[in-house]
Amino acid sequence: MIDESIKKVLILGSGPSKIGSETELDAAAFQMMIALKKHNIRVMVMDNNPFSLTMSESQGNDVFIKEINVKNVLEIIKEVKPDAIIPIIGGLRAIHVTQELQNQGILSELNIRVLGISKESLNVLNNPDRMKSTLNHVNEPSVPSKIIKTESEAFEVVREIGFPVIVKQINQRNREGTERYICNNAEDLSDCLENNFLQDDGVCVIEKSIVGYKQVEMVGVRDQTNTKILISGLENIDAVGVHSGDSMVITPVQTLNDIEYQKLRTATFKIMDALNVVGVCHIQFALDTTSENNYYVTKITPLIGGSSALAARSTGYPIVYVCTNLLLGNSFSEIKLNHKYHHLTPIIEPTLDHIVVKMPVWPFDNIPEADQHLNTKMKSVGSTIGVGRTVEEALLKALRSSQFSPRDVLPSMHEISSDELISQLIHPKSNRLLVLIEALRRGYEIDELEELSKINKFYFYKLKALLEVEELIINHPMELHTIETAHNYGFGDSMMAETWNQPIEKVRKLFHDQNEYPTYKAIEPSAGEFDQGIKSFYSSYEKENESTKESDKTALVIGRGGNKLGPNTAADFYTAEMLIQLHKIGYRTIVMNNNPNALSLSPQISDKQYIEPIQLGAILNIIELEKPVRVFIPGNRHFLLKQLKKYTNLNVQVLPPDQETGVILPKDVTYALNFFVTKTDSYFIGTEKLISNNKSNLDYVTTYEAPYILDKESLENNIKLSQSHIKKSNWIGLVQILFNKKKNGQSEYVGIRPLRLTETVFISQATGINWIKELVKFYTNKLDINKLIDSINYAPTTQTTMQATFPFKQLNVDIDHANSSQEVGAKVKFKPIKIE
Repeated sequence: MIDESIKKVLILGSGPSKIGSETELDAAAFQMMIALKKHNIRVMVMDNNPFSLTMSESQGNDVFIKEINVKNVLEIIKEVKPDAIIPIIGGLRAIHVTQELQNQGILSELNIRVLGISKESLNVLNNPDRMKSTLNHVNEPSVPSKIIKTESEAFEVVREIGFPVIVKQINQRNREGTERYICNNAEDLSDCLENNFLQDDGVCVIEKSIVGYKQVEMVGVRDQTNTKILISGLENIDAVGVHSGDSMVITPVQTLNDIEYQKLRTATFKIMDALNVVGVCHIQFALDTTSENNYYVTKITPLIGGSSALAARSTGYPIVYVCTNLLLGNSFSEIKLNHKYHHLTPIIEPTLDHIVVKMPVWPFDNIPEADQHLNTKMKSVGSTIGVGRTVEEALLKALRSSQFSPRDVLPSMHEISSDELISQLIHPKSNRLLVLIEALRRGYEIDELEELSKINKFYFYKLKALLEVEELIINHPMELHTIETAHNYGFGDSMMAETWNQPIEKVRKLFHDQNEYPTYKAIEPSAGEFDQGIKSFYSSYEKENESTKESDKTALVIGRGGNKLGPNTAADFYTAEMLIQLHKIGYRTIVMNNNPNALSLSPQISDKQYIEPIQLGAILNIIELEKPVRVFIPGNRHFLLKQLKKYTNLNVQVLPPDQETGVILPKDVTYALNFFVTKTDSYFIGTEKLISNNKSNLDYVTTYEAPYILDKESLENNIKLSQSHIKKSNWIGLVQILFNKKKNGQSEYVGIRPLRLTETVFISQATGINWIKELVKFYTNKLDINKLIDSINYAPTTQTTMQATFPFKQLNVDIDHANSSQEVGAKVKFKPIKIE
């Protein structure tokens, strides 16, 4: 039963996005907030992430925009006196703060409960010794390891467990793991300790290397009555040695036999019992497939994160909603889901009739200085998924989705030398999958490839089948049988059109003339056993179509796909806000996306979701079925937009307005004036300081501050000058006028541009006006311009600063001057303006 004593909770947010955490934590926080409010619980949120939908959709008095640290959290809980705090959707930072407050006795003193994670789990999290003790207690094997402080202690451990070993530095205060290095001999170990670890009284863990073992992850959920269900098994296609966040991942598990699978399931449940988990738990295993009983537990994470997000997206099981009910005191049998779900859904383990493959997305186009080799340190900044009836189809869709360009082709690595090919099979880089495909093209034997790459031969047979279909496409152009076969294996229309040098319309007409169209299958947890109203779909070419036209007033929003560096986190927030606002003004909303961690795929945000590659053929297929009255593209996708605008019957709108304008922007800027522009008028919003980390170069502006203080006369002159330039332009919506302050103190106009995604979010923070909401109303002819203008405050009393964050430390690169294309996230802060 629900604990009626809980009236008020504080959710600790995840802070700026980073490698290992993009938008999945905020998506979970948003879903949890909705679930808590359904139980009439007041929800407060603390975070400093400007792209947090949870903060954006919360009541003003319940939002605390501060960094998550002990000092700030203590200040807030003393002020608002919550009944409980929830740290499980704030990542390790929120957990460490909670551990500190608990260890100091502050939570007990203030009578504040911790929801979602037990004391046992808190004690074990990121503490190797306690984790090993827990595993020993339940007779589950952990990787042999020991904490050391000196080089002599390190070699003592090695004499016990032998080479190779992995060396991992830990923070003495919170046991958080950081760098990990593989050492194959004594010389490697000495160098590693001297150069990286045993400095300034460092502490390390030395552990047996299990590189080459199979990686399998289990995601389970447990209630307080000791009932447990396994949500998903996730098989890493890459072996241990490649970080699980950088590996291709497939579900359901493909290459374990039932005995192996059941052993890991049983182990998962034993560990959850030992830790008294109430909610979700993610456990990683390493298996030696050459031995019957040789597996190790490598990681225990009793938190919501990327793996639970992938499990939820893959199965359709509402993990966050169920976990919220569990942490409030309900058991599985007491949970009541909404009408979309069968009433037995919470208590039945998901069964899938489809395959899901996750593909990492890399930052190396933006940071070429980084080492592209894959190892035990995570480097990917995002991921995409492909969903299909077969492994081949899901694998190819995931690959297509991971290509940021919407050009639908199967890439080639024909230029790589044989020596480099062998090297990359053994020491993989980010182009891992393309190298595997190239090796098959060159006739390498599958047994040989399995030995070199440590990837199960099962996957090479699947890749080989895709290459056979590629040969069919090349050798039998414009044949119906070719198109039908290609569709069944996950190939897109654009790929065939480019290969055959034909217009995509001509290819599509060939199978449409035979009354052949794609069908869509629901992603739901019962494999069709129960009637469910879940509206999350993937494409198929089978006969039965489970998706029908949503309405006569539908808006389709095309998401950004896999997260990359630059404005992608902001773009996903922007997409989610657009969906919310479109729904509020009367549209049925559909989102198309393929990022398993996307905010915009949260089921509460849209009426329907399609998990498909963001490519022209897939988009046209959905448009043919749904016939949306409006199609929105958040952000500048120039190639895609150019292709869609050829279809004049589509009402396509880019928000913010397309920035591929041909206007040459200045190099040097100091500040900007922002305006809201209609076809007849322009309205001044406020000033903004543009702070560059490379002199005053616009390309390196990564910090924004509002307002920028100008004297009254200068401001009035700037406004008049800006409005004269706006009249000469054709832009409407949010428009920015750029100025540069010269050495003599005089300012000059230097350029004009539409306001970018990130700055739109920033000025929403700075002005207290949701500009995404206003833009959606404006472009759908629903805006009350007088009401909007009345809400603009020209004399703010608070200074707002938004500063970009970068992944350089995690990627182990030194870059003096970061640019906006290298941003991974941002943090925001406020302080009162001193009136002199």
